[in-house]
Amino acid sequence: MAVSKLWPVNTNLGYVIDYAANPEKTDSRKYSAGEFQALQDVLRYAENEEKTEQLLFVQGINCSPACARDQFIAVKKRYKKTDGIQAYHGYLSFKEQDITPEEAMQIGIEFAQEVWGKRFQVVVSTHLNTQHLHCHFVVNSVSFRDGLRAHDETSWFRFAPVADRICKEHGLHVIRDAERNQSAGHYKKAEAEGKPTPWSLARAAIDEAIDKSQSYDQLVSELKKMGYSFDFNLKHKYWTIIPKGSVKSVRLYRLGNDYTPDSILRRIEENRTMTISGKLSTRQRLRSMQAKPESQPARTVTYRRTKKTIQKMLGYKKHSGLSGLYLHYMYKLGKLPVSKPYVPSKVDYRIRDDLLKLESLAEQTRLLCNNNISTITELLEYEDAENKKISELSEQRQMLRNKLRRNIPETEKEVVRKDIDNITQKLKQLRKEIKSCDEIAERSGMMQERLREVREREAQQRKEVNDHGYKQRQRRSDC
Repeated sequence: MAVSKLWPVNTNLGYVIDYAANPEKTDSRKYSAGEFQALQDVLRYAENEEKTEQLLFVQGINCSPACARDQFIAVKKRYKKTDGIQAYHGYLSFKEQDITPEEAMQIGIEFAQEVWGKRFQVVVSTHLNTQHLHCHFVVNSVSFRDGLRAHDETSWFRFAPVADRICKEHGLHVIRDAERNQSAGHYKKAEAEGKPTPWSLARAAIDEAIDKSQSYDQLVSELKKMGYSFDFNLKHKYWTIIPKGSVKSVRLYRLGNDYTPDSILRRIEENRTMTISGKLSTRQRLRSMQAKPESQPARTVTYRRTKKTIQKMLGYKKHSGLSGLYLHYMYKLGKLPVSKPYVPSKVDYRIRDDLLKLESLAEQTRLLCNNNISTITELLEYEDAENKKISELSEQRQMLRNKLRRNIPETEKEVVRKDIDNITQKLKQLRKEIKSCDEIAERSGMMQERLREVREREAQQRKEVNDHGYKQRQRRSDC
């Protein structure tokens, strides 16, 4: 067993059951993109249970997969518990690649039977569409036997040992000393590659708040200004924060040793002590808000220099309107020029959240610059032209699909399938550009407003530094 996980479902119950029993994932055959339409027709024709069991790896425990949704709801109505968590959706993934679908299904049924089978309805399916086979489980949140909601049965610490034991009995791999909440692993990998993550943004926000604070109350106030939700209760052992782009809170010690409650309070006390002793002037504190890490070399990059660099790269003489807005926004996010090192603490907290959307922002910037789009009118005209191309390509693909149904030689069918696949890829790219156009139209106004707020804040900071310097010069002249 490589991975076991279970999470609650609060929305559409039918959707998650359909996903777990999806024929495209549980079908034991492999089909190309050109054959997929025919596969759907076959599945619609083969409706009876005896035929579908020959192709699909789906089974119900205390219910029938064909009407599991209705049976789940019937139990909820019987015990008057139709609100709250509707079901639990989980999976059991196998490391071995030589395991057969039949064996994987057998392990999944044994596991579900032992953990939930005595009191709950479960749909078990084995998905064959990835490199590693994995079983999906959809568990009703209300017991058909006593009407109680599932609690202990959904605990990872309870069902993980059962999965390990069953996998051992079948001679499969078992993770030793498995830890919960391994989802942070991809954050660490992304940070090692220099990419922004919700965790790195949370660290930057906490660092910025600490630099501005000389007391616990100031720290809380600064983080609230940045729009963060957190629990920094002094009576609690662990402090938590909800990173931007996430819905779950994370304990601060997981962000690093410098983010435990004791470390944070110590850093605030150091700020206060240094200010009182006169070692840290107001001007130094203002500069420290945007100071680069020691590992990064000092570098001054103006927007004009950045704009020329991008113009040279894209081959245009001038960018204004929407394209200029996006280029300037990417510059403020610290991603232009491309050679500039990524420093999240240098990005203003008002736009720092968009670091998590860099990939889509970069695609939209390229679309605007490559097509020299400056106004909303030009953007809408470009979108209309792309929609026209989509209509033409869709008609061509339908004609090829109709041709595929005729009695033609197999060699000619292969050529037609390749043409269909090529058109499908073009349509995918065009629809992606249409989505980018819609996001640009929706996002551009918000970007202008955020940039206005950033400029106002920068002007206020420059004024504070200049006023402080003027006062210092006045004192020296008086002396």
